[in-house]
Amino acid sequence: MKRTIAAFAAGVLGVGIAVAGVVAPATAAPESPSNLVTGSCNVLDVDLGGYAVEPGADAVYEDVVVTPAVAEVSHTDYEYQRFLLGIIPLDDFRWTHKWAGETDVYDWNVYKYTGKTKKHVEVKGKAAVVEQRLVADAVPANPTPNTVTVEIDGAVVNDAVAFGESYGDSIPLEKGTAGTDTYGTHSYRVTVSAYQGVGVAAVESVVAEGTTSCATGEFAAAGAIDVETTCGAAIVTLTNDELAADRVNGTYSAIVWIDGTPADFLAVFENLDVQTNYSFAEDTGEHTVEVRTGPAHGDRLLATATVDSDCVENPGGEEPGGEEPGGEEPADPTLDVTGSLIAGGAITVTGAGFAPETEYQVELHSDPQSLGTVTTDADGAFSLAGTIASSTPAGAHRVVVLLDGTEVTGTDVTIAAAAAPAATDTAATDTAATGTTAAPGLAATGFDAGAFLALAAALLAAAGVAFGVRRTARARG
Repeated sequence: MKRTIAAFAAGVLGVGIAVAGVVAPATAAPESPSNLVTGSCNVLDVDLGGYAVEPGADAVYEDVVVTPAVAEVSHTDYEYQRFLLGIIPLDDFRWTHKWAGETDVYDWNVYKYTGKTKKHVEVKGKAAVVEQRLVADAVPANPTPNTVTVEIDGAVVNDAVAFGESYGDSIPLEKGTAGTDTYGTHSYRVTVSAYQGVGVAAVESVVAEGTTSCATGEFAAAGAIDVETTCGAAIVTLTNDELAADRVNGTYSAIVWIDGTPADFLAVFENLDVQTNYSFAEDTGEHTVEVRTGPAHGDRLLATATVDSDCVENPGGEEPGGEEPGGEEPADPTLDVTGSLIAGGAITVTGAGFAPETEYQVELHSDPQSLGTVTTDADGAFSLAGTIASSTPAGAHRVVVLLDGTEVTGTDVTIAAAAAPAATDTAATDTAATGTTAAPGLAATGFDAGAFLALAAALLAAAGVAFGVRRTARARG
């Protein structure tokens, strides 16, 4: 409440003396904090704003590599099966350390690629070992580093109250002379001690000489009863709103009647609302609440209401929680991909834990290509045979399952490059031209498969003998 009184001088406190030797994190202090202190004949208003707070700071760490990372060294091995005369498959397999084509001639025998590969790790990779080291300690934050002390007539009423960027309070002033309707002259002092030295000062402001006349005028009695907020209870609110800026409303008395019996005697001051709550035992029927001014203030009816104490909890019989009865949440779906993970290869996608008897779409990403549509069985499982497009680039991909275009789950896969066509250049007999790989410790010998088969057939026809003596040492995985 702020009043304009001719005989009253409003005190405005200016603060801003810096404190030497304050060590704190760098924070820009306000250029001009607003310190407004005004007094009327019956209230002192303190309104402070624009002060700094201490934000604090996190601890600072740096990462230090203790052991460097080791990169993995690996390559892909390919499986080949021996064929008699290049036609009849034999139960004889070998692995090469690099791609040798669809057909490979090794040690006078014809081998064909089986479509199987495996990763051959020569050096295992290791992650770097990193250690965090403290560079700067944390600084605790303090959102209320400022304090304010208010003294009225030499007595401390607010003693070093902590605040942050702003502070506000309205302090009622006592009547000057007992038994009179006027408020006397009051001196006051407001002292602020602020973070970073903003506004450290003690300023005393005394009301101008003389008296401030705040004559008592009429009262503005009004009341309301709320019976809707809580069943079986009444909330009574009485007010005495200010009538004039240069007068003090008279204080009026009020009586709260419960079922015809006085229950409370209340005094209502200007602009100081009074609120009281009354509750009644459950199932005791209806009760009448009535509020009237006291006999000295006209015995005037301010408000009346009827309270019903017959309250019913949980109307409709709903159980707390509102959860649907029934089964458990479905398990997280799982996905597995097997088969020939190369461009153009045939794969099988199996899933479990999906919604039962539901249609899903299965795709290969990142450039989406459909692998097919499948409907789960009663247990939420499925199996789908699909083919990877021959144009699929080698590298990391993802098989995903979608429901109405939204991904449900997926699994990462690595697709190998499409198989290279068999070599046909009979003139290329060196290792680089044929791509043949020798087993460890053996010499690499490369041949064109077509030329070798023609030569073998001619030798068999002419000599009537079989060739293809097997060497005992082979390169196997």
